[in-house]
Amino acid sequence: MAEPAADVGPAGRLAPAGADSCVSTRRDHGPSVLLAEHEPEVAEMSARYLRRNGLAVRLVTTGELALAELTCGPDAVAVLDLTMPGLDPRHIRRALRTPVIFLVAGPRPRGLARGGPRRWLGRPFSPRHLVAMVGDVLAPASGPAAPEPRGRGAGRLWLDGRSRTVITGGRPVPLTATEFAVLAAMMDRPGRVISRRELLAAAGRQAAGDRAADVYIVQLRAKLGPAAVIRTVRGAGYAMDLVQGGQ
Repeated sequence: MAEPAADVGPAGRLAPAGADSCVSTRRDHGPSVLLAEHEPEVAEMSARYLRRNGLAVRLVTTGELALAELTCGPDAVAVLDLTMPGLDPRHIRRALRTPVIFLVAGPRPRGLARGGPRRWLGRPFSPRHLVAMVGDVLAPASGPAAPEPRGRGAGRLWLDGRSRTVITGGRPVPLTATEFAVLAAMMDRPGRVISRRELLAAAGRQAAGDRAADVYIVQLRAKLGPAAVIRTVRGAGYAMDLVQGGQ
């Protein structure tokens, strides 16, 4: 983990599930996230970041409880640590009832790939990156995460509103709904500085912390490469400068 775990106090700690019942969540919380993580510091830090962003967390710390909890949902999303002893990927695929993010420390298990679209996060990971990924999973259900489906161009980029992809150099680059919305917001105002709050609002992610916007920008830069120049304006936000040239 990039950040050390800090003590959040007895009232803020999440107790692991008991073997005889499903983990309960407070009713005044938001969407439920099943977090299966066996390293105490990683679990505590991840749970705290998720809760700060308005999510209810059901935390389990053994593979056996993780499999049992998958039948207790449905949760809005499950985060499963595949390095956890006793968490058999074959059993996971049979039990899955919710969207899932897998935490992995090596190659992705091939058997799980056949179960449909999955998300993967390599260890060690930033809790902010985890929060952003959970937000992407929840975005379609929590509100409009992208502008109306229409195309638009700016510099060397063309956005296809229907497929939520960007085309550059004749090559489609698939984006998540949140990445698409953030990029579209910047393309609509080329050269202008847009705050993190504005970018998150454009993606329907107002409840996310400001650092989530930084994660989306990092992901966009990695996917788009030199076709998009996204400037960081310290203390203000981000601006996208047009890169001239054909598609």
